[in-house]
Amino acid sequence: MRLWTLPWKLLQVVLVFSRVCVCACEGERHTRNYDYMEGGDVRIRRLYSRTQWFLTIDEYGNISGTQDPNNCYSVLEIRTVSEGGVLAIKGLKSQFYISMNRSGMLQGKKDYNDSCDFKEVFLENYYTAYSSVKWTKNGREMFISLSQKGRPLKGKKTRKESVASHFIPRKCSEDEKKLA
Repeated sequence: MRLWTLPWKLLQVVLVFSRVCVCACEGERHTRNYDYMEGGDVRIRRLYSRTQWFLTIDEYGNISGTQDPNNCYSVLEIRTVSEGGVLAIKGLKSQFYISMNRSGMLQGKKDYNDSCDFKEVFLENYYTAYSSVKWTKNGREMFISLSQKGRPLKGKKTRKESVASHFIPRKCSEDEKKLA
């Protein structure tokens, strides 16, 4: 072995070791706290769509959008029902659950059942999408979404990437919770 190759090999070993040490010391990527998804947690929110509508459930179970930020039918109870971000959305004033039927139509149900389960999907743009747990169309998820006119879209026409499916859960004040 030549004399000049020995320091070179030693330098390579030191560089490899330092890379491993640096990678181990950087720590893991920051993860979100999903404790509220474990079950039973209740949040009172207004779901504000990226199409600039608040999701509402009226006293007859009709689902639509309103641009009035003080509409009492837009105050929703978002309850975690099982692990993995599965939740049920219920109107506080109307006492109707949001459900999706086989064809992807959104409707209000007085009684909770498995068609009222939605999976909460956190998107990279800080919005949230809600897909039906029970129903899919040709293997594709169907999402809660509001059109540019504030009308609910059929689930089979929705995608996770569509702006109509993007929502921001906005906190409600204590007064708004009592009014609903």
